[in-house]
Amino acid sequence: MYYHIKWLWLLLALLLVPGCAQGIAEISPPDIRYGEDTCAECNMIISDPRFAAAYAHEISAGRYEQLAFDDIGDMLIHAAKHPEHQVAGWYVHDYESEEWLDATSAHFVASDAIVTPMGHGLAAFATAEDAQALAAENGGEVLTWEMLQARDLDASMHADSHGDSH
Repeated sequence: MYYHIKWLWLLLALLLVPGCAQGIAEISPPDIRYGEDTCAECNMIISDPRFAAAYAHEISAGRYEQLAFDDIGDMLIHAAKHPEHQVAGWYVHDYESEEWLDATSAHFVASDAIVTPMGHGLAAFATAEDAQALAAENGGEVLTWEMLQARDLDASMHADSHGDSH
């Protein structure tokens, strides 16, 4: 009997060791501890789920690192600064429900009237109708993921050329 228990413990240990490696094995948004976790770009505490964003990038074959941000704009700036990150998943929260969304299919509103943690003025929505409603309320512009990436990349490159940072 002792012999069987010894082998059971060895088998259990071997099964648990791969789980201790750095990184996650699946592509998914992170579990953010609001009020505790910090933004990968600006190092400020992530406190408002409406504006939190994340991406996952491959760190080794089949292993991913999740990076969390306090503002959608910070996520885009960070990704632009790290072209070596092969992003496997982009995530944003729906402004109203605070549920995680696949950023590539989300609808975005850009407006100076939307007060976000780092002042990028971006909010994400699951539906175009909800995005249109907030844009109309705040004099904003509705953007697709592709439009947002191009817009934010242009803005961050312009800011970098002038030595601006947040």
